[in-house]
Amino acid sequence: METMKFAMTLTPDGVVEVTTDEFAEMARRVAGLTEMEPGGMIVMSTDVNATVGKSFLGWAKGFMKTWWNRVMKNRKVDDELIRLVKDRGMDTGWSVGNLFRGRYMSPKSGDTFNEKSFAVDIRGVPFDFVEKAAKALRKKFDQEGVLVIDHARNKTFYLD
Repeated sequence: METMKFAMTLTPDGVVEVTTDEFAEMARRVAGLTEMEPGGMIVMSTDVNATVGKSFLGWAKGFMKTWWNRVMKNRKVDDELIRLVKDRGMDTGWSVGNLFRGRYMSPKSGDTFNEKSFAVDIRGVPFDFVEKAAKALRKKFDQEGVLVIDHARNKTFYLD
C-alpha cells in the first residue's frame, strides 16, 4: 500500500483548496465532495397546440392534454427520469421549475405560440443522457420540439 501526502484546506464556505492538482480529486473525496458531470437542461412547454389540428376537435383535444400536462407535470417528469436512471444505473439529481412565458414559432405550420415554459435541470450525467431524456419527455408531453442545453459546452439545441 502506497502512502500519499498532500495539504488541503477546507474554507468556511465549503471550498476545498489543495496545494497540488494531482491530489485534488482525492482531497475532495476526503472532504465528502464528489465531482459530477455538469449535465444539461431541458426547456419545454406543458401546452399542447402545435401537434393538434386547428379544428374544434383539435382545440378540445389540445385543451385537455394541456390541462393534464399541467396537473401531472412533476409526476410525469419524475416517472420518466427515474425509469431512465434505473436503466443506466446512474447517480444523479434533477430540478423541475417554471420559467417564463415564451414564444415559439412552428417551422412546420408557421404559427407562433405564446406559452408558459418549464425546465428540467439534470446534473451528474453525460449530455447523451440529457438528450435521451429530452426525447422521452418531448413525447410524454406531446410537444413538437424542446430546447436542450448542454452545460459542459454551453450550447443550446432544438430537438424535434
